Amino acid sequence: MYYVLMRREISKYLITAISCRHLFNKIEGLEDNEVKLDFSLIYYISNEFIETYQTCKALSTKNVIAVNLPYYFRNKFS
Repeated sequence: MYYVLMRREISKYLITAISCRHLFNKIEGLEDNEVKLDFSLIYYISNEFIETYQTCKALSTKNVIAVNLPYYFRNKFS
């Protein structure tokens, strides 16, 4: 299992679709099949990032698990 701290990998503000696609390109290049994305201390997630995340996750060959999502954004990631 590979663990990604989103605040460190991208930023505390997840805004652009490009950063999300770049993250999933990195994930697809990993040897591990399971990846946990930790959203601890993330202050803002744009709708553009969420839409791209959902699309990339659906197309991903890896098992991507989001943990510690801020309460406000939980229903948007479902």
